[in-house]
Amino acid sequence: MQTKHLPSRAPVSLFRRLGVGLALGVALWGGMATAQAQEFRASRVGFVKLDRILKESVPAKLIQTKLEREFSTRQKDIAAQDATFKADVTKFQTDSPVLAEAARLERQKKLVEQERELQRVHRSFQEDLNRRKNEELQKLMASTSRVVQQLAATNKLDFVLQEAIYADPKNDLTDKALKMLESSAGQ
Repeated sequence: MQTKHLPSRAPVSLFRRLGVGLALGVALWGGMATAQAQEFRASRVGFVKLDRILKESVPAKLIQTKLEREFSTRQKDIAAQDATFKADVTKFQTDSPVLAEAARLERQKKLVEQERELQRVHRSFQEDLNRRKNEELQKLMASTSRVVQQLAATNKLDFVLQEAIYADPKNDLTDKALKMLESSAGQ
């Protein structure tokens, strides 16, 4: 019995189906990517340099002045304690060769206690200063956030970024935000 070899159509149709499916998938993916790109291009984006606002804004400068005034007396007291301690150490170093052993040990013990107390005062001062800075910074950030939201609404922006690798200067809202913060600080 003689058998004819018929060409198999199954592999060809399978390849055709895969090819058509792949082409359809690429077309759909490309269409979605194009739609997303068009949608993104249609979005309006602004940019704010927060570090400039924290350094240059009138409220930031007022906060700095307020904190300096609030902590200046305490800072002067600590500086005076530092000077007294340094003078006491210098006096001990010059007197120690002629002091009796018991007196030398007693003064050395007092200097160690004085240094420990001075370190505690420094730590306490720094903690209080940092706490107050954070409180004031939170207030500034809240008012900055309100100003940026107002700018976004006024300019009909979809996004306002705070950090970017690149931002077109025409989208930079920092100067406008600084002016708005300045006017709100005067109130």
